[in-house]
Amino acid sequence: MRAYCESAPRRRRFLFASSIAAVFSVASIFNAHNSCGAGDGDANGSKPAIPAFPLEFRIVDPDNPENAAKKADERLPPLFVAFPKGLTHEGKDATGPIERLEAFRGKSKLLPKSNDNLGLPVVLRGLRFVERRDGDGKLAGYDVELQGEFNAVKVSAPDEAMKSFLARKPTVFELESKLQYGIISTHSTTKLQIVWAGDRINIESVEGDFSFREGFYTYKSATLKTEAPKGRGFLYYGEAGELPKLRIL
Repeated sequence: MRAYCESAPRRRRFLFASSIAAVFSVASIFNAHNSCGAGDGDANGSKPAIPAFPLEFRIVDPDNPENAAKKADERLPPLFVAFPKGLTHEGKDATGPIERLEAFRGKSKLLPKSNDNLGLPVVLRGLRFVERRDGDGKLAGYDVELQGEFNAVKVSAPDEAMKSFLARKPTVFELESKLQYGIISTHSTTKLQIVWAGDRINIESVEGDFSFREGFYTYKSATLKTEAPKGRGFLYYGEAGELPKLRIL
């Protein structure tokens, strides 16, 4: 895990987010548009107010037409599909193994139309940032919880990454996850570039890989890469609001 400044945009290697992640690592990339070592805060030198924890953001897909008529707390999250059309990165059919994996995981109730997809749908539901305090009440660090539809993963976040995020600088959170479903084991890696803007977060890009093993066979999805549409500045956004209490893996 590392945090560092860079004077020019860095080529991103981005991997896929599983809503059933179990191992999580975070890195931050910040100050890409300013010289390294510049102070925190805005152009006027003011620093962001100290936030009240936990920080909770419901992730919204602005391109889902169903969200136009929904209330803020009902808007639907984005959906990633690993193994598009049921195919591996080599173009081989994996629909049978995917169906068996989904049988362990369960069908989507949040986005039921996704159940007809030949690939493996994964929901990115929300992010929760939590302070950790020691026995004397002093700040000991931060935890980050990534929520999917069925469960969540909660891990420690590096101080450098949280300092960048809380200073409203673009920050990359990189996640690696592993999970065992009976005879099936999954492995995914995800990277989200996020910036806190006002009362919401903007997710500027997402990249990810997903693979799983069933018996003696391993199936790997093509790498997924998505970024903000030209002229919009963000791919998805996260609205401040209470998240559900999901099972932590």
